Amino acid sequence: MIYIHAIGIHNTTPQHLPDLKSELKTLSGKFYRRIDHFIQLAIIGAHKAAAESELSSQTAIYMTSGQGDIMVFDRVRRQRYFQKMLSKPADFINLSSNSAGFYVAGHLGLKGKNLFLAHHHFPVQMTMLLAQNDIKLKREKAILVGGVDEWIPKSELAKKLLGVNENTVLGEGSNWLLINGEIEGAIGSFEMESQTLGKTQLQRCLSSAETGTRLAFSSRFSDQDVAEIMVASKGCRRYPYEASCAYYETLPLYVLNRFLAHECGRLIHVDVCRDRYMVMSVDNLGFSS
Repeated sequence: MIYIHAIGIHNTTPQHLPDLKSELKTLSGKFYRRIDHFIQLAIIGAHKAAAESELSSQTAIYMTSGQGDIMVFDRVRRQRYFQKMLSKPADFINLSSNSAGFYVAGHLGLKGKNLFLAHHHFPVQMTMLLAQNDIKLKREKAILVGGVDEWIPKSELAKKLLGVNENTVLGEGSNWLLINGEIEGAIGSFEMESQTLGKTQLQRCLSSAETGTRLAFSSRFSDQDVAEIMVASKGCRRYPYEASCAYYETLPLYVLNRFLAHECGRLIHVDVCRDRYMVMSVDNLGFSS
């Protein structure tokens, strides 16, 4: 079993680009030069998770993002192709999104494995699956898992990159969980299916859920699909988190963390892409808050 020992939530729906530099300094008392919005966002969420638990210096960092550091990519593109100049050194270094993990590790004093993972359809699920496997196989004792997506001021460009319709409200988030294999001191447990499921397999999985289990669905579900699944999942209740956030690709981590912070019981999160489903669950019943 995988146990959750701390969570960190940073979830906003900006109207303009937030001043994260000031927020980070207020939160941690630290000031960093040559880091951009994406890296600031990553540090803020990780700092909130680390503040709830004492981390071993060997704690690993597994970080994911739907699109990575989009704004630095846009700056480098403009510098190179429009301004006909070499990229600024800090922008060139930060172009690789794993720079954020480097800064998070330095901020928290961590020396363990440091990975930045990407997946086109299921970035959160694939990252959590790797973390789950590495804990179970004892490759890592503890992993700080984070999902980071930044809000992009150029709304039209952002929605094209994300593949969402023009009416979608965009947000940003930096949501983190500290997981290990020890039940002592845990605030909840985590489990996920290791494979994608077809519709029949999903229905079988949800029909076996305990009465009172809450179900959360990603924004890729239509209202009709959600209604059909809820009818077939007798004994389960809908977990309506949508009013508390706007869209970004690592939103599933926010949903898990929000449930752990504010609810009691078991939550199953379901995501879909091209008629294939991935299922994650958290349970905090009987754990200390």
